[in-house]
Amino acid sequence: MVGLSAQQILRQRMDVTANNLANMTTAGFKAESVITRPLAEAPATAADTPNDIAFADAWTLQRDFSAGEMERTGNPLDLAIEGEGFFTVQTPAGPAYTRDGRFSLDAAGQLVTRAGQPVLAGGGPLTLDPTAGNVAVARDGSVSQNGLLVGALDIVAFDTPAGLEKLGDNLWRATDEAPRPPQALRVASGFIEGSNVNAIEQITQMIEISRTYQSVSKMISQADELRATSIEKLARVG
Repeated sequence: MVGLSAQQILRQRMDVTANNLANMTTAGFKAESVITRPLAEAPATAADTPNDIAFADAWTLQRDFSAGEMERTGNPLDLAIEGEGFFTVQTPAGPAYTRDGRFSLDAAGQLVTRAGQPVLAGGGPLTLDPTAGNVAVARDGSVSQNGLLVGALDIVAFDTPAGLEKLGDNLWRATDEAPRPPQALRVASGFIEGSNVNAIEQITQMIEISRTYQSVSKMISQADELRATSIEKLARVG
């Protein structure tokens, strides 16, 4: 039972680590790790020593919201936030937030994410005229076209970003905490924020998880062999 509990946690850790590695080139992706917790009630007990067996389960995912490296693209609609903050986008379920600033214009001239969600400015979608000239995004998030101010991106921050709920498509949703204006807002046009996944660290973790899993499997196999041998000996005595 102890071995099975350990294997379940190790499988989840391996899945999360593999997902981190798969997203090491995804703009704005934040590395994740499994957080375990001890179970208040043990699902099994031991008749012999040691009998103080502790069980744990995978409680939740912890996300590292540290910034990734800035990558220059030269595209004025590629945006990166330096420091704290999230871009606000519109979804069918309400506003969501992202650090992935790989934006473009859709057929209607709206600024949208890779998945097609409108990027919000002043509480609504930001619409630009593809034929009206160059687009410029200032450090404070204000957007101009041909020298004329068009709007200001809705960029917000959270005191506890770890409390955000992951939605998919590199989006997050606020749960209990209301967004606030970021401090010292700095937007970089022509850049995107890379993933903060450390590939060497994740590969090292994957190797450690694999070795631990093999050790647990060996322990379970040895326990099964010992149990079978004991039953065989008892049957002979009987």
